[in-house]
Amino acid sequence: MSVGYGTRKLEPSDLEAWLGQVLVPVEPGDRFVTRLRARLIELRGARPTRGWVFLASALGITLALALWLGLALRLLVVGLALIGFLASRKKKDRSAG
Repeated sequence: MSVGYGTRKLEPSDLEAWLGQVLVPVEPGDRFVTRLRARLIELRGARPTRGWVFLASALGITLALALWLGLALRLLVVGLALIGFLASRKKKDRSAG
């Protein structure tokens, strides 16, 4: 069984030998390790976005509560209007009868 296509077909043993030459572990350089560690370490308070996230979430919660309160007040007004409409209707029926 060959691996590949056309004139570049490799036998499995040739492929294993080639992969053994190519996939050799490499020790990273000191500069790379230093930069990688620097990216992984995060100092407390180093990122200014945390305050903005808190502010945005507080603003979102406040907006959601205001919308809910507006809906509750509208439903209360509709309920009171319905009660007033029914009361005035009963009053008209009593005075007409």
